[in-house]
Amino acid sequence: MPAQIESMNSSSPTLTQAQRTAISDRAMINAAIELILEHGIEKTTLQSIGERAGYSRGLATYRFGSKSGLLDEVCKSISRNWLNYLQERVAGEIGIEAMCTALDSYFEFISEHPRDMQVLQILYGAAASPRAEFRQTSVDIHQRQLDDVADWVNAGIAQGSIRSDIDPTSIAAQYIAYISGMTYLWLISPATIDIKQANQDMKERLALFLQTDPEKTAGNAK
Repeated sequence: MPAQIESMNSSSPTLTQAQRTAISDRAMINAAIELILEHGIEKTTLQSIGERAGYSRGLATYRFGSKSGLLDEVCKSISRNWLNYLQERVAGEIGIEAMCTALDSYFEFISEHPRDMQVLQILYGAAASPRAEFRQTSVDIHQRQLDDVADWVNAGIAQGSIRSDIDPTSIAAQYIAYISGMTYLWLISPATIDIKQANQDMKERLALFLQTDPEKTAGNAK
């Protein structure tokens, strides 16, 4: 829903204050996403975000404190949507199965929400600056992803489907690095990157390297 429409809906007398706040927040986050894609982070201002959303700069400042505060919330919002999407699809899976399902989910999410993922990668890149005020949010999100993957690997080892000599922390770092790297390449040159095929190759390599029983490799990689 466009930010302008959401802002008009927020004035409905049937809505509670909490609902109006949620709608205005969502409108400003959507406006920020649009403006970042159009002009980049540097040229996106609280004033332009407020105007695009149909509100004032004063409301944006009051709600988020600063431009960095709003960008931090944009980062958190998109990341929450991605993690919820992932959790629904992985459900109770563990080990190689969970890692393969996550790769499929990652491709599906990018396909369904390309603008959100573009902005998320832009924000992750900006967070690498030592002075970025939303740096800690990026650190926390990546740590959550690393922990999830390490948990899948540990569970696979306990189950006996993953080799016991595997280091879960190292595998998690390599796995997240693959996803981050592929997303970056897709962001700067989408026409040259076939993420679906790359993911299929990655799933086969995961099975070959991690699997305790080579005869099951083909099944896990599909």
